[in-house]
Amino acid sequence: MQARVLFASLVASSLALAGTALAQSKAPPAKSDAATAPKGPLKDPANQKGISPYMEAIAKGEAAFVARDFPAAVVGFQDAIKIDGQQMLAFYRLGEAQLAAGKPEEAEAIWNSALTKTGPDELKAKVLFVLADLRERQKKMPEAKEAWGQYAAFLKEKADAKGYAATSDERQKMVDRRVKDEKDYAAVKERITKRQEEREKEATENAKKDKRNK
Repeated sequence: MQARVLFASLVASSLALAGTALAQSKAPPAKSDAATAPKGPLKDPANQKGISPYMEAIAKGEAAFVARDFPAAVVGFQDAIKIDGQQMLAFYRLGEAQLAAGKPEEAEAIWNSALTKTGPDELKAKVLFVLADLRERQKKMPEAKEAWGQYAAFLKEKADAKGYAATSDERQKMVDRRVKDEKDYAAVKERITKRQEEREKEATENAKKDKRNK
């Protein structure tokens, strides 16, 4: 749940300009400019005076994601990556779409790629968060603990990342408890299995004795 809350603010801010550009495009042009006014949303590769092709693809992916059309969302975010493969945002959202589509391995690979791309510290913190959360859900406990440690270290290094350091501490402790519980359960299971084998062996020997006594 926290992971979903974490990405919401960034997505909203990233798409704000896109929404503004789209709104501007719907406003009626001045009469003097009516003949020369461009049709459709204002376009600007720099995403400053209008929506860039990159952010337009992101917006399409977001619309599909909200509609729970995850295959279409994947296509939208992939299109954004084709336009600019060095920006982190599309990789982050593509990972979210793949995870929602039930493909955690693809999401993990994409998020690992996202960490090599360009993006604000706040976004990188989110990628580190979702990676740690995913590894915990995959029950990769040593990797999960290491990932939560990396998340905490990044937040400590980057003051503007705006993450949740306390969450990292809590999740690392939870991972430790799970590892301990699994070890304890494994020991109990081993004793149960051994006792069952002893009973079966005893029953077999008693059956042999009964057969000889007849």
